[in-house]
Amino acid sequence: MKVYNFKGVKEAKKVDDKLYSAAQLSICDSLANWIQASYTPKGGLGDVKKAVSEKLGLYNQYTAALPQSYGAYSKTYVFLKYDSNHKMVPENNLGTYWGIFANQVPGWPIRDFSTPSQYYFTMPSFESSILGEEKTKKIHDLSKVSNVKPYIHFWVKDIEAGGGTDYVLLCKNNKSPFIKLTKAEYLQLLEQAIPKVYQAEKKKLYEKEQGNQKSIEVFMKVLDDKKENRITNLKKIKEKYKDRLGEIALTSAQPSLTDLDNGRDVFSNGYLSDVESTSGRVPVYKVDPEMAELCKKNKPQWILVSWWWSPLDAVEKYMHESIINNFNFDYVYNFFFNPEKVKGQPYKPLRSPVYKEKIVVTKASEATNKNTADTNIHFFEDFSTTVIDKKPIGWQAKLGSDGSTSVITKLDGLGGNWAVLKGHYISATSLKKPLPQNFTLSYELNASQNFTWGAKGLTFQLSKETTPGNAESYLKLKLRPGSGGANGEATLETKFPSGYANETKWYVATGFSNNKKNNRITVTIKKSGENLQVFIDKNKIAEYKKAMPATLLFNALSFDCSGNSAENDKFYISNIKIIKN
Repeated sequence: MKVYNFKGVKEAKKVDDKLYSAAQLSICDSLANWIQASYTPKGGLGDVKKAVSEKLGLYNQYTAALPQSYGAYSKTYVFLKYDSNHKMVPENNLGTYWGIFANQVPGWPIRDFSTPSQYYFTMPSFESSILGEEKTKKIHDLSKVSNVKPYIHFWVKDIEAGGGTDYVLLCKNNKSPFIKLTKAEYLQLLEQAIPKVYQAEKKKLYEKEQGNQKSIEVFMKVLDDKKENRITNLKKIKEKYKDRLGEIALTSAQPSLTDLDNGRDVFSNGYLSDVESTSGRVPVYKVDPEMAELCKKNKPQWILVSWWWSPLDAVEKYMHESIINNFNFDYVYNFFFNPEKVKGQPYKPLRSPVYKEKIVVTKASEATNKNTADTNIHFFEDFSTTVIDKKPIGWQAKLGSDGSTSVITKLDGLGGNWAVLKGHYISATSLKKPLPQNFTLSYELNASQNFTWGAKGLTFQLSKETTPGNAESYLKLKLRPGSGGANGEATLETKFPSGYANETKWYVATGFSNNKKNNRITVTIKKSGENLQVFIDKNKIAEYKKAMPATLLFNALSFDCSGNSAENDKFYISNIKIIKN
């Protein structure tokens, strides 16, 4: 990240009718410095910038009533190029965003209703997430983050591009500046918006059809009918809810006057005649007028911290972890709303932005020591040297769809340590390469009780790679447990040079089901010359007489069950052994 040392501002700045004092602009400097002290980008080119409320233009007049806002943000650019001086620079403006602003308003504007004197908005959240409410909550729920927990925090869906933004709202005594509208207030907005939108559409029509009176008459009839239809429908809605006007108004995520068309109910999913349903509906908000007026003063009324990230993007995930672990939310809150607590104290992040977690290696098991000493054992892994709940040492553990990775655990009823995989991928980076020409490979596999029938199986892959991740030849064995004591399913896919096995075959995984507390099997793969055999426990399920060239040497090993996310759909692996034959 480009490092700045902002030292405050001496002159005010005016944007439209908003006058930003030197004190307010100096706060931008402080926020920018605090971002730099807390976050060092990884995987991209970082920068930090200061900003105030957007200048009004042709297409954002609906934001005129937004409070006076100012702050700083960081951008980590991931699309880079070399300039004429062979210096790395951003190729475009796309990047990972983290912002801290005084008096900023989150969510999505309601353009039809916002006026020069009042701004209205919605904050659609988990209830309308593309990934599903529970899965999105699990990823973006900040309630267990000790650094954030004391403050108001929420996630707002991006209704245009998908995904969403995490927010932490710092305000005096956690009193939110955002007020939910009642049904009465919302109906009044609709009533006021009908003539406003009608006049705007009429003006646009006359400008477009200048001199074409016949077209004007035709389209004015359409506008007049639409206006009357909306007025009529609004009267029906008022009648339906006349005894419930004090209730919170729940609307669509992006409400507009079109919600009044065709007899629809603005407070329910469907039409006025349908059974009432508010599933997925969201409140409508406005900024507390008193607090909005105070935003003109030097002191912020609230601080809004925002960032968007995906658990599948390593750059974004690293930034997210830096924010929740490094950024000192308590200091920022006290600096603005309880200054005596931090008087004379400079900002310090909770953790260094270049912090690296120390890898702790535990004592190896007796089995590990014994197998390591045996010259006939090419590779052995029982995860005994990895701390419980940590990523397996000596393995690459890729992020699952929820941002988690495989970790090591213990199982009730089974000894030793086990790597748990629930939608995860791991590959052995500590594997001695290449494998012997002839070998016996085995691993223990356990499926959780009540594993979902039809969920993804666990794929074991043994490969000959030309470069990391690029398999020239491979065998893939996918195993999935049966249900209720029934046998499971095995799929063996092979890709070898012409004249050898290049096919996918299905087999019965004898004795592999989901009805027990622990559903453990031992999988064995033997290579002897061109011959390949696969066993489940002591049952041979597959044999290829001419599977691969006798001289082929494998050099990569991995396990993958990407796609699983349900709590029951877990696989556990341990005691991976490769014996030289």
